[in-house]
Amino acid sequence: MRFNKKTLQQLKNYLWRILIFGGVGLLLLFIFIPNATLKNIFTHFEQKFPKQTLTEKLYKWKVEYFPQKSTSEKEQEQKSVEQEFEIVEGKKEQNSTSNTNKTSKRQNNYEGLEIPKSPYKDEIVRHTYFTLAYVEEHEQARWVAYKMTAKNLEKNVNRSQEVFYPDKKVSTGSALPMDYAGSGFDRGHLAPAGDFTGNEQMIRETFVMSNISPQYPLFNRETWRLLEEKVRFWGEKKGDLYIVTGPVFKGNMPKIGKKNKISVPPAYYKVILSLKEERGIAFIIPNVNKKEQYRQYQVSIDEVEKETGIDFFHLLPDDLEERIESSTSTDGWFAPAKPKTKRIE
Repeated sequence: MRFNKKTLQQLKNYLWRILIFGGVGLLLLFIFIPNATLKNIFTHFEQKFPKQTLTEKLYKWKVEYFPQKSTSEKEQEQKSVEQEFEIVEGKKEQNSTSNTNKTSKRQNNYEGLEIPKSPYKDEIVRHTYFTLAYVEEHEQARWVAYKMTAKNLEKNVNRSQEVFYPDKKVSTGSALPMDYAGSGFDRGHLAPAGDFTGNEQMIRETFVMSNISPQYPLFNRETWRLLEEKVRFWGEKKGDLYIVTGPVFKGNMPKIGKKNKISVPPAYYKVILSLKEERGIAFIIPNVNKKEQYRQYQVSIDEVEKETGIDFFHLLPDDLEERIESSTSTDGWFAPAKPKTKRIE
């Protein structure tokens, strides 16, 4: 069958229209499709074509530039969560009754006890379930503080559908997920996702980039992970815990990042307080690419204060604070070592 020039031109026009409108339709579908659905589609595609990297790049681009929910929807969700858990911004009531029982006061009247006192002029960013101090110079938090409760540890959600996203609350702009791509470092949580499995809002907040710091893979997936699991074990056994975690900024630190320059800390600290038991424990662990025994890096809270310049749990009475923060005892935290039995020959 032969076509004249007019027919061929019409066919070309139709083909161009199909390509243009089809391309626009695919782009709109890509933008508005839920992130979880897109992730599942790309996962199946990656199983058939494991060597390709395009899907990962497209997914990161989608998550970064096209958030799923509108601002009004996010604000409404945030409001409903705050109402559910009776969280009111700025609520830090102190009991003024002078004859209140001291034990009751210690257990119930330390709202905001987890927030440290710092000499640095960092930007304080308050999320629903944790607070952090963002350092623009290093593009990460100096500290992330939260109170771990039984609500946190309820196993209602998992992290499989969560994605990293920039923190719009940081006035100077936080690091971006793409800054870590190809760097050789993990996006390491400071407030771990596993400590916030009570509901979707909880766990989603932990994936904000202001809560992320560059960690070597084996440090993040082995040493640091095991310590985080131990802290959750303590939370289940002891009740409420006050926790502060952050990097140690020291020396001439290397940088990573495509758009933002992120410092790679030489070490990380974690400080834990059980107010009920009046006990504290702390760790400073080097950020190295090998599996370590985190217990060998246990220190006093005073030592972490000396290393970081941060004053933890300053709302405690001075005598109690001094006793807790100077201690390096493992009593109440780790089981006593079993004595070695002598072999009889």
